[in-house]
Amino acid sequence: MYENKDQSYYFLSVRDDLINLIPTSFKGCNVLEIGCGNGATLNKLKQLGIAKITTGVELFASQENYYSEIDHFFRDNIEHFTFPSSMKNAFDIIILGDVIEHLIDPWSTLTKIAPLLAKEGRLIASIPNIRYYQTLSSIMIKGDFHYEESGILDQTHLRFFCKKNVIDLFENSGLTIETLTSGFDQETIKSKRYWLNKVTFGLLHDFFVFQYLIIATKKD
Repeated sequence: MYENKDQSYYFLSVRDDLINLIPTSFKGCNVLEIGCGNGATLNKLKQLGIAKITTGVELFASQENYYSEIDHFFRDNIEHFTFPSSMKNAFDIIILGDVIEHLIDPWSTLTKIAPLLAKEGRLIASIPNIRYYQTLSSIMIKGDFHYEESGILDQTHLRFFCKKNVIDLFENSGLTIETLTSGFDQETIKSKRYWLNKVTFGLLHDFFVFQYLIIATKKD
């Protein structure tokens, strides 16, 4: 499946949406990004002074990359990768941007990653929402569970999540969700979707969320 993907699929630009979730007090941090693409996000975190030491794990390496700027880079499959024991409790920030839905066993993988987070650290993640109204319309009205090149029904997505499943995934992996938000919650322009959600007292909220953004901490 992956060999037919355009290379731009793996190596998107800097994930500013995830960087914006990092508390402003975090400076000079030890940062791990799983699925780091070409390393652009880690590179920007260094430029911003948020990261002092960066570690990246990426299965599909890019020819045009920032790997030389990453302190520790591993080309490997996160589901098979064994982290050195020295990395336990080592990371102030761990980033998983659009990774979890690609995993065969996201539950075991997240459980493996959680101990790497420092006591006061933050795990930042993004996960598509299968309950998004356009996806449901395709499935329920058109009767078409059609896989696509990208998006929620991306042909390389192996797992699908609603809000409840996202919460269960994190809570059962040694993590506590501090913030669960989305791009829809951060829209500044009052769109039709915004007003529909408003007049229905939030009942339609989850149907307008394309992707959940999560900030989590390690359980005591």
